[in-house]
Amino acid sequence: MERTKSGVPGFDEIIGGGFPKGTCCLVTGTAGSGKTTFAVQFLYKGITEFKENGVYVSLEERPKDLREEMHNFGWDMKKMEENGKLAVIDAGSAREGIKSEERYAMRNMGIRLNISALSAHIFEICREVNARRIVIDSIPSLQLRLKDIAEVRRATSLLTNLLLEMGRTSLLITEIGDPHEFSRYGFEEYVTRGVVVMRLIPQYGELKRTIQVMKMRGTNHSTRTYPMQFTSQGIVVNSQKT
Repeated sequence: MERTKSGVPGFDEIIGGGFPKGTCCLVTGTAGSGKTTFAVQFLYKGITEFKENGVYVSLEERPKDLREEMHNFGWDMKKMEENGKLAVIDAGSAREGIKSEERYAMRNMGIRLNISALSAHIFEICREVNARRIVIDSIPSLQLRLKDIAEVRRATSLLTNLLLEMGRTSLLITEIGDPHEFSRYGFEEYVTRGVVVMRLIPQYGELKRTIQVMKMRGTNHSTRTYPMQFTSQGIVVNSQKT
């Protein structure tokens, strides 16, 4: 099986060498556990180390805020964008009635999010920048733009199927409120091929970050919980410890 390297030191050893190429996987976790950083690292390292362009779809956070945050790790997203290696789709501003200066912003979306239009936009931009990696951040943000949970589920399934049809390796981000759960709504883990769970665990009076692979179809992966750290260059997983 062909693999897509994650760009996260120590993580690929857990999943047999990298994400199965062309699959859609879920990155889920508690608030502050590092989900967005993991996903951006996947894109940034894909460009700088593996020559695979990427697309980041923001359904909530302003792209300019994201770029500023990622500068803490020395990741110059703007430079990657200017070089045609990375595209950031702003799919959140239009719904709020905020004019976006982003090159790939969704336009005239109205109050309700049109998933078909968003899907077509993602497909078009992926072709434009020849993207091999995609991140959609995040599924809970869909709830702010759709009528009910049933629509969120349909939208998530549609996006997942689109990503699989495109043949790109993609990550969907969701969140969990309870550390013992695996997703926000209880269905996200069933519509994706893999599930990566990130948590903040209370330990000796402080919070420790951990990562676990709950599911990864087509690969013999570890199900152990591993410690991970934020460094000046991004996330590092200590895959040698249990």
